[in-house]
Order: sequence, then structure tokens, then C-alpha cells
Amino acid sequence: MWTIVVGPEGQARGPIRRDPFVVATTAVVSDRSEKVRVQAALVLGRAGDARAVPFLIRALSDPSPLVRAMAAKALGHVGDTGARPSLEVAARDPNPIVRRHAGTALETLAERQAASPLVVQPMGDQTHKAPGGLRELMRGFVANELRGFGKLGAGGYIVDGAIKTLSTSSLTDPVEVKCGVELVLSTGGRAIVMMSSGEAIVQRGRRQFRPMMQPSMEIEALRHAVRGAAEELRQHLAANGP
Repeated sequence: MWTIVVGPEGQARGPIRRDPFVVATTAVVSDRSEKVRVQAALVLGRAGDARAVPFLIRALSDPSPLVRAMAAKALGHVGDTGARPSLEVAARDPNPIVRRHAGTALETLAERQAASPLVVQPMGDQTHKAPGGLRELMRGFVANELRGFGKLGAGGYIVDGAIKTLSTSSLTDPVEVKCGVELVLSTGGRAIVMMSSGEAIVQRGRRQFRPMMQPSMEIEALRHAVRGAAEELRQHLAANGP
């Protein structure tokens, strides 16, 4: 079990900040400007961060064909096979540019999947109360943490997992959001190799806390919890490589 506390003081324990990645994921699905949404999709594609997948999938339904096309292109650059079903739908888009980029992205995913036997499965929610999209974000966090280990093992590996705990202590000072996760590493034949868990607490001073901050605190706690749980998996994969 790995536990991390992200507190209200200092850089490592400071309040959550809107970094460029957060700005881009927000902009790609909600900015009023088509130009900004297109640019955000391109930025996320260049970043290659699997955490962007849920946002780029949402952008595949954008009213603008150009935004849909750039979202499909970005998903190809990110290379997360979890985007395949959405890209298959986009490959039948009425707009030919969207179809072309979605088709190219699907080809890229097929090539990467053939070369990378490490498969990150959709994540579960044992709390039955995690906000929509948090499981998808967890899958992206796991894939991002294990990036680079895809070619290990003759039969490949499968990573399953779930959000085990998610709670907010809003009457304390500082306000705390706690998230716990579990990851399971198994072989391609579904024999369990190891299990790991991680927990993180994100804090914010009660005077500075606003209810609208809770979703971003949950995401931050989830990210740190996954990082801790994934560390044990990385150590195993590094020690048992070819």
C-alpha cells in the first residue's frame, strides 16, 4: 500500500493548479471558439498523455467537423486502444476529413496493439459513487504510468483495477478528499501475477475551499493513488523483463 498526502502548503503539497494539460482538456470540450478547441486537440495529441482520452472521445461528437477530425488525429497520436470503439464510429462520420483521420488513427492503434502485449482494461468502481468519467481517467492514468513496459513478456500482461475508496471530509480543516485504488497484474492467460494498492489524500484549507473544487481534488487524489499503486507494478515489470 502506497499512501501520499498532497497538502495545502509548499510546492509538492500545494493547492491544485490549472496546468496546461488541465487547460487543454477543458478547452477541447467546452471552449466556445472552434479555433481554440482545434488547438486544444492538437496540443493533447502532441502531449501523448493517455489521461486525455476521455476528453478527446467527447470531442469526437463536437458540432465542428474540424474539431472532430483533430480529436481523431490526437487519439491516434496518444495510441490508447480504449479509444478504438469511438474511433470506429468516427470512421463512419458524414465528413470525409473526419473519416480519414479516424481511419488513420485506427491503423495506428492496430499497429501499436500488435507490438505491445500490455493491455490496460477498463477500470471498475467498488464505491458505486465515483463521478462520471473518473473510471476512464483512472484507466488513462494507469496507461500513462506504465508507458514503456508494453513489450515485456512473451505472452503479454493485462492490468485490471478499480477505485476502492472515494470520500470527502468537508467539515475538517483542512478539507480532505481521499481516494484509494487497487491494480491487478495478470498474464495473457489471466493468471494473477500480483496486486497492488495506492491511496492519496488531497487537502485544501477550509477558508479557501469551494464545492466546485471537489471534482479537481478527486482527480488529483486519483492520479496520486494510481501513481503509488503503479510503482509496484513498474518494479515488477522492470525486474522481469526479457
